[in-house]
Amino acid sequence: MEYIARKIEKNLQVCLKDTPVIIITGPRQSGKTTLAQHFLAQMTDSAENSAEKGSYLTLDDENILAVAQRDPIGLLRQQRRPMVIDEIQRAPELIRTIKMLVDEDRKPGSFILTGSADLMTLPTLADSLAGRAEFVTLYPFSQPELQQDSTKQAGKNKAPDPCSAQESDIIQQLLSADFVPEHRRHFEYDEVIAAIVCGGYPEVLQRSASRRNRWYRAYTDAIIRKDIKDVFQLQKLDEMGQLLKLLASISSEALNYASLGKAVQMDTKSVQKYVSALENLYLVKRIPAWHRNELKRAIKQPKIHFVDTGLLCATRGINETAIKADRNLTGALMETWICSELLKAIAVSEEDCQLFHYRDKSQREVDFILANNNGLATGIEVKAGMTIKKDMFAALEMLIEAGSIQKGVIVYNGDKMLPFSDKLVAVPVGCLF
Repeated sequence: MEYIARKIEKNLQVCLKDTPVIIITGPRQSGKTTLAQHFLAQMTDSAENSAEKGSYLTLDDENILAVAQRDPIGLLRQQRRPMVIDEIQRAPELIRTIKMLVDEDRKPGSFILTGSADLMTLPTLADSLAGRAEFVTLYPFSQPELQQDSTKQAGKNKAPDPCSAQESDIIQQLLSADFVPEHRRHFEYDEVIAAIVCGGYPEVLQRSASRRNRWYRAYTDAIIRKDIKDVFQLQKLDEMGQLLKLLASISSEALNYASLGKAVQMDTKSVQKYVSALENLYLVKRIPAWHRNELKRAIKQPKIHFVDTGLLCATRGINETAIKADRNLTGALMETWICSELLKAIAVSEEDCQLFHYRDKSQREVDFILANNNGLATGIEVKAGMTIKKDMFAALEMLIEAGSIQKGVIVYNGDKMLPFSDKLVAVPVGCLF
């Protein structure tokens, strides 16, 4: 498969100029190794001799892992820099050695580490590399990345440069008071469903539907049997498989640990621990509730979403035919798809922001609240239909009147941008991608 440029490359280029250690985290098979090796090649292409070519180690190699655990100092001192170390979470012992080497020589871009777990949950790493490292998150392919590649393959236009400073930032646009959506492309309903079912993992893009499902089954089984056990030392692997299927069935819904515990015969604390492990492996994402002092009746229960809808559909045994036959499936799946795309956009945005959801005791809901650290917030509702009515903005209007958000956006499957007021607008999905 030809290399597809990633939007995160722009962030990485900035980090490599002033930071000794860059840590790329994200799900397994999201393209972290390919991206790291791509940058290693770029950084060393101009080197005149092999001693300046840098080095690459993967801790998925059991022999290298054994050496890393037994003699981390000896292993790393033998390697050339810049150095890529893949799956660093398998050998936390290396972190202290990397800290020591960085303190000896703080040259920017000396180490590029990749990890398939949220490494900030590992105390050794979080404490040792404070002030020496920067984290970036690489999710499976986003729709803009895939469309950029499609344009390039079709030869219609030169594909946009992912590192271009002129490239639009949809997160900044959504938070802007004068947001005027740009209709980037039109998605037919069948295209939306196809994109949801396929997902964004690089390995599945050139596979048939049946081959994709086989890959997804093997993928989840490997994570449960390997990472859950090795990284988090959790032992109830059969229950973990059941829990993942249950979470798939409620993706886009409120998370109730007690109900999940009854279903898999685990206590509430154990369920919380296992859900946290799945989140730290980037399989699911808990979206916290949005609440402010002016929102007295807000419910503080988080929502759960799968990070990738292809994995979600494979886990639930859903295909395109099933979704088209039962339109009731589309709403929750589309909401999770939009959630996934927003997470990917936040990861590459210059805006420091978070994603929340809102629900109150009167059952008024807003799927997403996009909020930055300066107090700006935009409400985003997802509708699977092709028709928009004014009453669909009721919850968004309430939050605007309460002063909690500055504007409201509905994303739907139509083909026209529909402004309902200066603060309320309905936009086709193509405006986000």
